[in-house]
Amino acid sequence: MRRCFALLTALAWATVSAAQPAPVDEGDAAYAAGLDALRAAQYDEAARLFAEAAARNPRHAGAHYGLGLAYAADSPVHDEARAARALDRALRIDPDNAAILAARLDAFRRTTGEHRAFSASDTRRLALADRLLDLDPASALGHEERALHHFLEFEWRRGLANRQGGWDPQASRGPSGAANRARARAEEHLALALAADPARASAHRLRVRLRAAARDDAALLDAARAAFAARPTDPEAGLYLGLAAYRTGDLVTAEAHFTSSLARLSPEERAAFEDLSRFLTEEERAAYAADSADFADRFWRARDPRLLTGHNERLLEHYARLVLADLLFTDPRAERPGWATPRGEVFVRYGPPEQEFDWMATDFVAKDFGAFERWSYGDFSLLFEDAFRSGDYDFWSSAAGEDDATRARSLFRRMPERFVYRPAERQVAFPFLTAAFKGERGGVDLLVPYGVPLRPPGDPGEREPSAAMTGFGLESGAFLLGPDGAVVADARRTAHRARPVSAARYAGFHLWADGFSLTAEPGAYTLAVEFEQEASRTVGLARAAVTLPSFPEGRLALSDLLPGTLVEEHAEGGQGRLVRRGFTIAPAPWTVFRPEDPLYLYFEVYGLALEGDRTRYEVDATLKPQERPGPLARVARRLFGRRAPSGVAVRFDASGPTPDEGQYVLLDTSGQRAGPYLLTLRIHDRVSGQTVEVTRPLQLE
Repeated sequence: MRRCFALLTALAWATVSAAQPAPVDEGDAAYAAGLDALRAAQYDEAARLFAEAAARNPRHAGAHYGLGLAYAADSPVHDEARAARALDRALRIDPDNAAILAARLDAFRRTTGEHRAFSASDTRRLALADRLLDLDPASALGHEERALHHFLEFEWRRGLANRQGGWDPQASRGPSGAANRARARAEEHLALALAADPARASAHRLRVRLRAAARDDAALLDAARAAFAARPTDPEAGLYLGLAAYRTGDLVTAEAHFTSSLARLSPEERAAFEDLSRFLTEEERAAYAADSADFADRFWRARDPRLLTGHNERLLEHYARLVLADLLFTDPRAERPGWATPRGEVFVRYGPPEQEFDWMATDFVAKDFGAFERWSYGDFSLLFEDAFRSGDYDFWSSAAGEDDATRARSLFRRMPERFVYRPAERQVAFPFLTAAFKGERGGVDLLVPYGVPLRPPGDPGEREPSAAMTGFGLESGAFLLGPDGAVVADARRTAHRARPVSAARYAGFHLWADGFSLTAEPGAYTLAVEFEQEASRTVGLARAAVTLPSFPEGRLALSDLLPGTLVEEHAEGGQGRLVRRGFTIAPAPWTVFRPEDPLYLYFEVYGLALEGDRTRYEVDATLKPQERPGPLARVARRLFGRRAPSGVAVRFDASGPTPDEGQYVLLDTSGQRAGPYLLTLRIHDRVSGQTVEVTRPLQLE
């Protein structure tokens, strides 16, 4: 997005007459014709006529002023140096003319870096703004320049505060207090600028920038709403509102404004938001070039951190980073968007730094001078240098050959982008398990029991879960993702009220336990399990790699073991229940059990041989401690005859009418010591003589 400041061109022709001196001289005819040409945007003709008028009367301030406007316009005769000289002549003739002062200040803003608005060595911009405000206290341009001065002062003083222990946005004293006062003065001048010109785009932009730089998201939202209200058809105002909504957690509004604003941008401006090339390897760029739309869809879908919502948080973060980088790092003089600068490139790839340090160096003997910024991201950092203190930061390099530009390029190849999702809601850990079973037509059914904390650990409240049942409002889901991030299978559930029968006590607090069933082909997947509870502003997000095995027909095989708190021989489902082969299962989404609690294990055996029309098989379940006794414990057992813990075993014979059977065992673990155990389930087919077994580690509290 290119930036340029507003010009006083043909639309300001009426103010030109304010610079006209008295008495009228012989150059007035050419001057009047120049005004007409300026009004018609015929800048080359206007320049010729104003030059003719100025040549006839060198003291004609209006002619020099008009000539400066003609040269400043975006036209074949554009020449900033000649425009500046013409405006300087006009000011020498008529130093108290507010229109000429505004034009000269505007020219300075186009041709010098904005750092000159806060400079100890060059105060011309500030002096012009102050003189303009003396003559015209309502000048929007004068107030905006003053606001920019105080904004840059705020950034400088905030850097000082950070070097002395950190900036406190609430402080009224010390370095932080000085920074906050500078910010307040910037806000005051911006308010006056917008009171004089409510639709002034550059003033709205600076206010949004100021509040974004201060990381004041609530104030940022107010500024973005004001900009959008004043300029509802301006796509940049919509982008500001999208950024502010995203920063305040209103992702629905953020997505709506980003989408509508991008549609109104020019193709060149929109390309910055859609282009993925900065994130891709050479091989990926070839695939991207072949079908950019499909590649982009898969690229962002694979990075969506939260599938339960209707929007892609990673894509919205990308849009927000681009808008913020453009606000914070754009150099209006170079007309280079902020995301195209070195700092902007790093910002778009990795987001804002975890820590930021800035300092000035003035050791001319060691050739160490300029302004520096170091951005730290924890495991890596990058150093930027403004060698001439012009506001133009680049990657640092030294005469010794050290070069952060080279380090940055290497980093970009190794880690093209990074995003750590932090939901606006409180995120809590929660248990979940997976168990694979044979599905229909070669598919695999993946059962996913999970538990939602009814009260976070350590929270005061009811000892019984019944009080937490009302107003539950739970949205939950499980998703199987393929290698390209596409959702292969998903299941969702909405529970407005939790039944007490679905609650279980685990690790010191109550869980609402339930489960999902997903079906897919055998293979490797990523499982995502999520929930969100609106009333408590709580979310749970978990991902795990899973492999779905194949269950070939005619071969003896066992499913995974599914722990449960209850298994009953009837097919009634409902909240907190899974149904398999005529059994209703209350799944336990954890592998830690108390010895006094019943431990149910549901499983399925496939490929049993038939003898007549029945199967005959033996079920043997053993729960043994996973002890690793040290040398002293082993000696004590030999000397004193101490026996190792024996564990629990269950063995029974079973029979059924089909080769594939569902079955369960109930283990009584009372009296067992706390610690890790290994559960082994062995099935011996008495008809075929084959044996198969499966294991699952468990823990007793």
